[in-house]
Amino acid sequence: MSLPDQHLAEIRQLYLFAHLDDAQFKQAMDHAKLIQLTAGDMLFAEGDPCHHFYVVIRGMIKLFKSSPDGSEKILELVTAKQLFGEEAMFIGQHSVYADALEPTRLIAFDGHYFAGLLRDNSDLCLRMMTLMSHRSKSLLDEIGNLTLQSGIQRVVQYLMEAGNYSDIACTIHLNLPKNVIASRLGVKPETFSRIIAKLRNEGMIDCTRDTIKLKNVDSLQQVADGMLWLKVA
Repeated sequence: MSLPDQHLAEIRQLYLFAHLDDAQFKQAMDHAKLIQLTAGDMLFAEGDPCHHFYVVIRGMIKLFKSSPDGSEKILELVTAKQLFGEEAMFIGQHSVYADALEPTRLIAFDGHYFAGLLRDNSDLCLRMMTLMSHRSKSLLDEIGNLTLQSGIQRVVQYLMEAGNYSDIACTIHLNLPKNVIASRLGVKPETFSRIIAKLRNEGMIDCTRDTIKLKNVDSLQQVADGMLWLKVA
C-alpha cells in the first residue's frame, strides 16, 4: 500500500531520512506500510519477533514492561515524528510492550530491508546510531532520577518541566491519565495523588480537575533540587 503524500513529506523531514537522495528515499518508502491503531490496541508484546521499526505520525504509543501481577512500568511515551523499535531490529525480538494510548497512526518500516540499507550507507548507519545513543542516554538519565530522586522530587520535576513559564503562575493541562503519569514517574497512582494533595496544601499549586497551576515556582524548584523536604503521608 502506497503511503499518502502528506506522510511522505513528514517522514522526509525526519533526521534519519533527511539526507537520503530521492531514489533511496523511494526505496525505503516502498518497503513501509501505514498502520492505524485505536486506543488500547497492542502493537507488539515483549518477546515478539521484530520485523519492523516505527515512526509515529499521529497519536501516542506507550512502551512499557509488565510484571506477573499485571502492574506496568512505562518506560517511554512516543509521540508524533518519533522513532521507536529500531533497537529490536538488531536483537531480533522486542524487549518491551507497545500499546496505543489514543487513536494512533504510524509508519512501519521493513527491518530486514532497512538493515541492508544500513550496511550500504555509512551516513544512514551513523544517523541511526545517533538516534539510538540519544535514547540510551535518556534511559540512563531516567535510571539516575529513579535512583537518586524521591517520588515527590520526580513529580515536582515533571510539573516544572511541563509548566508554561510565559507567566508568573504557570499552568499545566494534564492531557494524560494520572495513572499513566504516575507509572512514567515510577510512583503508584495513589502516591501521585497524595503528592499533589501535599503540594496543594502547602500552597505551592492549585488544582482544578485536569489543570494544575504552579503558584510558588521557587519553592517547587527547591523541592525538585532536594533543598526543601516535604513529608507525604
